[in-house]
Amino acid sequence: MRIAYNHSNAYSVVNVSYTLRNGTNGQGTQYSMLTGYNPVYITENKSELIYNPDYFIWFYNNYKKTWETPYTTDDSLLNPNNYIRVDSYLKLDPKNISDQYLREFFGNYESQYFSLKKMCGLTQTDVTTTTTTNKSSTLHLVLIANTHDPTIGTGCSTDETNLKNEFRQIANALGVSFREYIIDGSAFSKENVVSALNSVFPGSNDIVLFIYRGHGFRWKDQTDDWPRMDLRPSSYATIAENSSMNLSEVYSTLKNKGARLNIILGDCCNSEINASSVTSSNYLNFQFDNNSDVSKLKKLFMSSNGIILSSAAQKGQVSWNTSQGGLYSMSFLQALHENISYLSNDPCNWNNIISKTISLARNKSTPTFCSNCTLQDGIKYISVVGDY
Repeated sequence: MRIAYNHSNAYSVVNVSYTLRNGTNGQGTQYSMLTGYNPVYITENKSELIYNPDYFIWFYNNYKKTWETPYTTDDSLLNPNNYIRVDSYLKLDPKNISDQYLREFFGNYESQYFSLKKMCGLTQTDVTTTTTTNKSSTLHLVLIANTHDPTIGTGCSTDETNLKNEFRQIANALGVSFREYIIDGSAFSKENVVSALNSVFPGSNDIVLFIYRGHGFRWKDQTDDWPRMDLRPSSYATIAENSSMNLSEVYSTLKNKGARLNIILGDCCNSEINASSVTSSNYLNFQFDNNSDVSKLKKLFMSSNGIILSSAAQKGQVSWNTSQGGLYSMSFLQALHENISYLSNDPCNWNNIISKTISLARNKSTPTFCSNCTLQDGIKYISVVGDY
């Protein structure tokens, strides 16, 4: 984060690194805090000033079910008496950011300055204005969500909405056709999942995404690493072969259909039947806008060939769910957004995105973020060429 301020008629800019920490205070109120560290002056610091990093703190209002306007302080002891309520803040629109404004925070020699110029459309090579239409390709989204389940239905519904919107926008940015196959609500059943898979006929240049959000389990004598999807329309129904399906079966089905790129994700438990996987912890999700480097998006979706299989939990583990969504699904979108950002210097490839998804979800299940969670460690199989 760049922070600019005036002191003794001198203009200064400091770069501060931040880490996010969640917890519960002594009054039982959940909080989310950005903790600043390693302040570095970007402008000349002749007076050798010392900058105390700022803290930004959000508190969750249980009555209103929302995060309140944040507080800020530079008191490293975090004395509540020194908290200052933020009066207002402005969400910046890249379309309205000028080069002059960027130069208030960045030197014209910095790589971040050039990345931000590109993101804001201030360069002649801005790829977001030159997206070509490629309707010979189709992005197929097969989304299975147990939205009527009394325990995880709210989180599943949230993820369903976010994932549908995300991939619809991705298809639009890539200039490809988009087709969705949604199994949710009262239509949630193995019969309908099998029917949806059978109705997918991808072309050789198509992308197929299969995403499952619901309960998962494994048989006691199961040797397969991958979870079984619990596809019962009601938790009172008997669980059996005809009401469940192994995620690896989806892998085998889609692999033989001939799409250029197949992605199979399962956000579900991988433990014995009826294991608890719900937490009341709330997560402050910083908003990511679609200010993405479309050239990176094209590399991921249009230049990649192969298949990806990943699920949220290892054998014996549960996958945690909140009203905001599953930890794995939230982390997948976060990892994707971070990787395709103009400001990311990490290699843009599917292995990095899935690995980051697993890492972020695990972090969200630690005691720092979730007091009643057990750790969840996702698993992955990736065989993809063409990305970088």
